[in-house]
Amino acid sequence: MKALTGKDTKVVNLKGRMVMPGLIDTHIHALRGALTALGLAFPVTASVDDIKAAVKKYIADKKLKKGDWVEGAKWSIDYHKLNAKMLDEVSPNNPVFLHDWTNHLGWVNSAALKAAKITKDTPDPEAGIIDRDSSGNPTGTLHDKALGLITAAMPPPKDKVVEERATWIFNKLNGYGITGIVTAQLDPMRLRAYRALESKDKLTVRIQGSWDFNTRYVTTTLEEQAKTFMTHKKRGKNSPLINVDGVKIYMDGVPNDAEGGSPMIDRYATAPTFGTPSIDESTFSTWMLRFDKEGLKVMAHATGSLSVRHFLNAVEATRRANGKGPTHHMAHSMLIYPDEVDRFNFERSNFITEVSPYQLWTPDPAIRQWTKWIGRDRFELTFTPLKTIIDAGAVVTYGSDWDNIPEPDPWFALEGMITRRYPGKPEYGQLNPDERVDVETAIQIFTRNGAMAMEKEDETGSIEPGKSADFIVLNQNLLKIPPEKIHTTKVLQTVLQGKTVYEGK
Repeated sequence: MKALTGKDTKVVNLKGRMVMPGLIDTHIHALRGALTALGLAFPVTASVDDIKAAVKKYIADKKLKKGDWVEGAKWSIDYHKLNAKMLDEVSPNNPVFLHDWTNHLGWVNSAALKAAKITKDTPDPEAGIIDRDSSGNPTGTLHDKALGLITAAMPPPKDKVVEERATWIFNKLNGYGITGIVTAQLDPMRLRAYRALESKDKLTVRIQGSWDFNTRYVTTTLEEQAKTFMTHKKRGKNSPLINVDGVKIYMDGVPNDAEGGSPMIDRYATAPTFGTPSIDESTFSTWMLRFDKEGLKVMAHATGSLSVRHFLNAVEATRRANGKGPTHHMAHSMLIYPDEVDRFNFERSNFITEVSPYQLWTPDPAIRQWTKWIGRDRFELTFTPLKTIIDAGAVVTYGSDWDNIPEPDPWFALEGMITRRYPGKPEYGQLNPDERVDVETAIQIFTRNGAMAMEKEDETGSIEPGKSADFIVLNQNLLKIPPEKIHTTKVLQTVLQGKTVYEGK
């Protein structure tokens, strides 16, 4: 290296500290989380009484006027035990919308139901459910597409606020060593903020955008939604840091044993249902074919085992029809049956397998109810078989799925991939230890593979001549410390395109 330096070269002595490529989070709801963080926050362990007290205090502290909305997150209570009247007791005059920890369920009060004009006569939107009592009246909890009825009644944030919140979350991500993201949401409001920051030289991450399509927050037709981004003219040009050639399709919601749960190959263990898809297989395949031909990378939300199968079918059919095409993206990739494993080969089908969030490969108590609903034997057989699919030729990438987790901390997740234990909580046990990966493989998942998901592997994802200077400096060498200490890693410096965007202590 000394032979390459000249009189104008800046030389920094890192004194043995580790340098590695910047990390890439290939599934994050960055702006949604940043905007939600402006509202009411409570821990996922909060009880009904805790949440009611927090709502009451928030309204008082913010001096909200009658009709002002309260938005908050994240609860994990059994939704069967919740109703609007509970929130009415502390907020009779302010609409309240509280997200659960998955962002696929909402809990609202009567004022929110009234604002959204949801009554006994309101039909369930396709791929959504309004929970009702024995008389057919809305109870106050809603699933997936039904959430769009609520958000349509809420006032949108101002552009200045969106830009400020984008700056906040990107700086936060830089502090964790993240230099690139695949956003699981893109719309004109978000894109305006990203482009504004880039024009001011204040954008500090690479962004692969995924346009909202059949999202639970929109109730217009699929054709109407596609008009927003279906042509290059509508999407606009790609720039050095922003790629707008992606789309996200929701194949399902999340596992639960209600009718609207993620669709499964085998029925749920605790209820006589196979779940419900957010989009049927033929419609999904048709849209994938169209998007692929347009050059759009499809990010498909697939949590149920049947959704995984339908995605694989659609990718293979699309390749037969269109040829290789853009790199598509299976999001979550949770429940994979052994006889499907060979279909994950990247060279054959050209899609990446993104896993998120970290609860899927560590034994987190938060997903114990999923174990019960799916059935323990089936859960352990199919849940995130990382090493198995990598050995079969899959290109696996990391996603945080923040804001569905408390923090977008990649080091927590990286350690969990190596140990299959919940970092810092050995008492939780170990989940499928045969599916552990080694440190080098985990680093590749978080760096080079992420660049492949963005189709930027020739530009970033590794440190080598000709590539962009996207790298991070760490306080400890991941290759020399016990794996159980990886989650304590601190980032000392984050560099994007040769510019320092974060410096720690």
